[in-house]
This record gives sequence, structure tokens and C-alpha cells, in this order.
Amino acid sequence: MSRSGSLAILFAGLAVGVGAEAARRVGGEAPDSRAEIVGLALGLAIGWSFVVSGVVAWSRRPGNRIGPLMVLVGLLWFVGRLDFAAEEPFQTIGAWVRPVHIAVFAHLLLAFPSGRLESRPARALALAAYVNVIVVNNAPQYVSDEQVAQGMFDASQVATALIFVAIIGELVWRWRVGSAAWRRAVGPLLWPGALALSTLIVFFGNELAGQPLGTGPGWAFRVAYAAFPLLFLIGLLRARLARASVAELVVELGEAEPAGGLRGALSRALGDPGLQVAYWLSGEQRYVDLDGRPVELPGPGEPIAATVVERDGARVAALVHDHALAEDRELLEAVCAAAALALENERLHADLRARLEDLRASRARIVEAADLERRRIERNLHDATQQRLTSVAIVLGLAASRLSSDPEGAASSLDQARGALATALAELRDLSQGIHPGVLTERGLAPALEDLAYTAPFPVDVAADLDGRLSDRVEAAAYYVAAEALANVVKHAHASSARITVARRRGRLLIHIRDDGVGGADSRRGTGLSGLVDRVQVLGGTLAVESPAGGGTDLRAEIPCG
Repeated sequence: MSRSGSLAILFAGLAVGVGAEAARRVGGEAPDSRAEIVGLALGLAIGWSFVVSGVVAWSRRPGNRIGPLMVLVGLLWFVGRLDFAAEEPFQTIGAWVRPVHIAVFAHLLLAFPSGRLESRPARALALAAYVNVIVVNNAPQYVSDEQVAQGMFDASQVATALIFVAIIGELVWRWRVGSAAWRRAVGPLLWPGALALSTLIVFFGNELAGQPLGTGPGWAFRVAYAAFPLLFLIGLLRARLARASVAELVVELGEAEPAGGLRGALSRALGDPGLQVAYWLSGEQRYVDLDGRPVELPGPGEPIAATVVERDGARVAALVHDHALAEDRELLEAVCAAAALALENERLHADLRARLEDLRASRARIVEAADLERRRIERNLHDATQQRLTSVAIVLGLAASRLSSDPEGAASSLDQARGALATALAELRDLSQGIHPGVLTERGLAPALEDLAYTAPFPVDVAADLDGRLSDRVEAAAYYVAAEALANVVKHAHASSARITVARRRGRLLIHIRDDGVGGADSRRGTGLSGLVDRVQVLGGTLAVESPAGGGTDLRAEIPCG
């Protein structure tokens, strides 16, 4: 909210308060007793403190409804005091409005600190409070029978008390199931608010019983009611002082603590024992913890939230914290600003550990892949080529035994052996082609990719912008990236077309493979893409996959080729 808007609301609150008290005195006498003077001062203090506190909260958090609700409580409090005015029109307005501020106050407590009624019981209780004070409480005014009207009024008072008991029960239940951070955020106001409702319940009971406790419950309610906005302002001041000290604390700990100690410092500063830090690896577009293990940020509707930390406009990390802390954006921003440098230093450690973790996993996968490939070659040689060559040897022996007795049969056997040898040679050629394609060695990467595209079961467009040959290792890695990517497209993507683009730019080979399939590929889930990551990382390159569901797969790899 703008400064002019805040001033306008403050002026309106001042005017409404003064006007309401002036209307109460029109045609009447000025307060002459100490109790009346104290009551007047306390009445003005209650309304103005709610208005001022609401304006402060509204200015700090424009998107939060707590500020507007507090302003509304203060204004309704003043208008409701017209019930005691000397003139009839003011009395009518005051009688209608007088109890409404209590319903808004109950709404405020149920919605604190987010400003939203987030549960079904909270919405039901708030609705019941509004209906009771606006409809049921005012219905007796339209009943001519005084006895019936009084009974309806008493029933409304009892219903109000029961609703407030239920609201207090809801607040107590929230406190029991709430996290430590949530309790720290709402505690300074939750219990004073519940106390104010409790004193009002006692007040209603005292009125229904004929005031056996005198005017004490009424004064207790007004004192508790006046304390609520004051405690709210104290909480805001304490939060501001905490933010000022958090910045210094986090910077000092960020410089002095060993790797990993920053999480504890941030946890203490924010009052959230369950705080976790996720470090951003820009090259791999993912978050990891300090040990390099992958971290998934929470989504909407979860009891935890994530706040991204940036330094010089670049993402550094994310704080995964209790959802209650999301309501204190200034505190989070102060912590993030102070911790950015320290988090950047720890991010480098996390990046290194992640690379070591990936290297260990990559070595294990390479060993496993080599073992699987060896067994595949062994199986193919044994099941096909070896058996075929054995049959050739048998046929040749048969032909040799027939040379003298059956020359024509021997010639037929030799023809059969010749055909079997040709088939065995073709199988060996196919097997060697799978190990390393001859066209790649003889003609280079671009012709090998075109040959690969020609054998695909759907149209594959190849665009190569290469200036001369590359090293054997780079060409082999690029070829197998394309081959494995196309194999995954055939197996999983259900695509109708694909495109392979390779280019040499500033000492790096850029490989881009795009298909129009169903998407959903992920190199971290144990698919064939993990082997491609290993091939590329061995050469100091990077590989990234973007594959939204239903949006196709976009694979990009960069390999140094200087």
C-alpha cells in the first residue's frame, strides 16, 4: 500500500473515532466520573490501535489480508459504539454494527498469519460467527413481543459463546499440530486473541446471569482487546530487530563456520530446526545437498516451502523451510541477502561433491556397460557366427569324403559351405559395425550420422556444420550420443520425426537432438541416457535433457574439441 493510502486510512480512522464519540455526546452530558473518562480513553485506544496496527501490517504485506481485517475491526468498533448515542438514527446504526467487529476479529484469528481461511473448520466457524452476529443477533429488533425478543437475544449470546469456544478449540488444535516455526510466528498473537475471546465468553455469561460479577468481565475484555494490536506492533518491532541481527549473524557464521555449518546458523536464525539447503548446479539444471545428492524442491500444498537465493542475479541455492516462514518475506529476504556469499562458497563444495558422486556412479555404470557389451558380443559370436562356422567345417568334411565317390554331391556341399561363409562374414560385419561403425572411421561424423538417420524407422533430418574431421574420441562420443538418443526415441518416444544438428563453435562440438514424441525422458532415472552422460563427461563435456510430458525431448550436448 502506498504512503498516501496509509495516511488516508489513518486519517479516516481518526475521523471516525472522533466522530463516533462526538455523536454519542450529542444531547448528552460529558463524562464526569473517572470510570467514564477511562472508558472513553480505552474505547478510543482500542479502535485507533487496531487501525494503526492494521495500516502498518497492510503496508508491510500488501497481499496479506491481516492488515485490512485489523483496520476493519477498528472502524467497526467505533461505529458500533454509536449504540449508546443520544440520537435515534445513531442508535440504530450502532445496534446493527456493534457486534460485527467481534466476528471480524474471530475471522482474523482463524486466518492468522497468512490472512486466508485455509481449512474447512476455519471457514465454517468464520461463517457461523458472521451469520450469528449479523442476522441472529439483530432479529429480536423486529419482534414485537418483548419476552420472545429477549429469549432470542439470549439465545444469540449463547450461540456466540459456543462459537467462540469452538474457535478457541480450533486455535489450540492448530498449536498442537503446528511446527516450531509456525508456533514462533503465531504464538505472540494466538494466545492474546484466545484470551480476548475467553473474556468475552465470561462477559456473555455474566450478562445472562444478571451480572453477578459486576462490570469486571466487561473491563477485562476491553483490556485484553486493547492489548492485542499493541502486542502485534511489538511483534513487528521484534521481527525487524531480529532481521537486523540476522544479517550480521549469518555473515559472521558464513565466514567462520566450516563447510556445512551454515545450515545450522540459518536454522537458528530462522527458528526452523528442519531447515534444509539445496544448492543449484546450473550446468546440470538441478539441486543437490551438500553431499552432492539430488534434492527435489517442495510443490504447492506441501507443509514446507522453498525460497530461492540469488547472488548478482544468478541462482545460488534454495532454502527449504517451514511454510509459516513464507509469511515473513522480509525476514527471509534479509537472511537470503546475508547468506548469499556463504551459500555460494558452499555451493562450490556441493558442486564438487556432486561431480565426485557422479564420477563414482559413472565408473560403476561404465564397468557394468562394458561387461554387458562383452557378454552381448560373446553371445552373438557363440549363438550365430560360431555355430555357423562349425556347420561350415562339417559341410567341408562331408564334401572331402565325397570327392572321389560323389563329385556332384561334393560340389553341392562346397556351394552350401560357400553360402554359409558369406552369411558368417555378413554377421561379423554387422557385429563389428555395432562395436564401431566403419563409415565413422573412414568418412567422418557427418556421413556416419546420415547413415544412422537412413536406417531409422521414421524421418530424421541431419544438419552438420563441421569444418574438417574431429578427433576419434570426440567423433565416437558424438556418434553414440546420436545413436543412443535415436534408439530411445524408437523405444519410448512414439515420435514421427526427429532432427540431429551438430556444429563446431569456439572449440566445442555442439550436438542437438530433437524429436516430436511424448516426452518424459530423464537422464537420472536409469535410462539409456545415463550412459550418454558418462560418455560426454569423460571428455569434459555436459549433457542436458529437457523432456516435458507431451512436449517431445530436447537433448543438448557440448564436448570440447579444441
